[in-house]
Parts: sequence; C-alpha cells; structure tokens
Amino acid sequence: MLPQRSGLPAQAAEIPYASLSLRMGGMQGLAVMGAQVGGHSYWPLADGMMLALHGGGLYATSGLEQDLMATHYPDSILPWQLETPARFQLVRHWRNAEGELERGVAQGTLECAEAEPTRLPLGERLLQRCVQHLQWQHGPSQRSKLWRDPHDFTLWAVDERPWPGAPRIHWQVARHWWE
Repeated sequence: MLPQRSGLPAQAAEIPYASLSLRMGGMQGLAVMGAQVGGHSYWPLADGMMLALHGGGLYATSGLEQDLMATHYPDSILPWQLETPARFQLVRHWRNAEGELERGVAQGTLECAEAEPTRLPLGERLLQRCVQHLQWQHGPSQRSKLWRDPHDFTLWAVDERPWPGAPRIHWQVARHWWE
C-alpha cells in the first residue's frame, strides 16, 4: 500500500496497475492489486496486512486487530448484482479483538437510487448509490453504502462496517481490473 499523498488522483494516474483508494482501520492510501484468482482479488497492504474482495465486494481482511475471515451469500448471487430492491442473506466469520472467532448471520436488503455523476480518484463516473441494510440475528442493524455501475452492476466504491462494532472500511476503484 502506498501512503496517501496530497495528490491521490495524480498518484493513481502514475500507476498503470489495478488500484484502490482505501481507508481501513488507521490506514489510508492507494492499494495496488497483488493477485487475482477467479472472482477473488487480493490487495497486499502495509506490514503484512491484506484486503480480499470477491466480485468486487468485501470478502476478508488479514493483519488487523479484528479481521474478517470470510463472507458468504448462501441464498443468492452477490446482492449488488441483483435488480433492486433486493433481499438476501449474508454470513460472515470474523476474529474479534480478543482473538475469538465469531459468526454472524444477517438478513439484508439493497436499494439503489438513479445513477448520478460520482467522483472517483481518476475522474467522474455515472453510478448508482445503493444502501445496504443488514439486520443481524444477534445484534443491531447497520447500513452500508455501495456505488455500482447502472448497466453491469459492477461495484466502484464501498463504505461499510463488515459486522457490528467492526472498523470501517471504505474504498473506491482508482484503476479497474475487470474487462
């Protein structure tokens, strides 16, 4: 992960590889994709930390005080790839600050607004702003924001807390990696 300089757009423009503008925990900067396997992409960060995405959405983290171990949507395809309003189930496993593994199941809904110009690190793009509501079985509800392409439903930005009490993760695609 490259530390964020004052000119993130210029920094992103200099790098010809897939990249994300990323804020995760106390880190902020430009992440460059390290590998892609099938629908998974892996983003090495500072000090052995890593972000993993699946289909463009958050899948796992490693190296943080609290890590997301896995994300699974058992009843549907990835919710941001559905026409909205959409209903779905989400299962996540994480390691809490005490090092204990936890599992959470949430019922979710996703609603998207009409597409509008959205600022990204390398320019403006017409995107739908979506709100994802999660109601956890044993916990509070929470809300995340996602920005997707109105035609192919590809995610371009996400702002979420992966589980109740989790650190916030926010990223925007600087240079995309899909065809």
